[in-house]
Amino acid sequence: MSKTRWGHTVQSKDEQYELKRMAILRTAGRLFNQKGFRATSLNDLAHELEVTKPTLYYYIENKEDILYQCLLTAITHLLEQTDTIMSSPKLGIEKLTDFIHLFVSTFDDEFGRCLAHPGWEPLSPKYLDKIDPLYQKLELAMRQMLNDGKEDHSMRACNSKITAFTIFGAINWMTRWYQVDGEMNTREIAEEMAALFTGGLQTPVSRST
Repeated sequence: MSKTRWGHTVQSKDEQYELKRMAILRTAGRLFNQKGFRATSLNDLAHELEVTKPTLYYYIENKEDILYQCLLTAITHLLEQTDTIMSSPKLGIEKLTDFIHLFVSTFDDEFGRCLAHPGWEPLSPKYLDKIDPLYQKLELAMRQMLNDGKEDHSMRACNSKITAFTIFGAINWMTRWYQVDGEMNTREIAEEMAALFTGGLQTPVSRST
């Protein structure tokens, strides 16, 4: 990689392209959360970035493609971190606690907030067919944590599918009321949620340890 005489790294064309693409995605993610997906236009995005609308098409196909890329970025990162939790030797109840903290923390990021709002619903089959398997993988991971907890007796018997849907629903609803400058930060909210859910799922034995 070449450097200027002042010692600053010169970015390659690929690096410049990726930086600009990510700037588009982050700005779009923020607008989607503020205004909603349907109420946000490419003209709004171009105005926010101070570029022309045709410039955007060098980096993205359309508005739907932007949402897909935002979701893909967020869920790929989430799945990578989830795999780390799943491979740990911890009890199921502890894995679930770590996962709740992880999932809630994603809402500190524009991409993470897109997972819940607007979510995948605005996507056409072209993009939905690509992203849906990743959502399913995330759901199956939580259900496996619940099953692990039942097997190691750190959790009581429960319907893993219904329990997973309930936890996902509660966390996803955060985007409807969470304020970055509000009373609690995401770490504090995660602690409360984890205590609520794990408290209801713990067995008497796991509570005493």
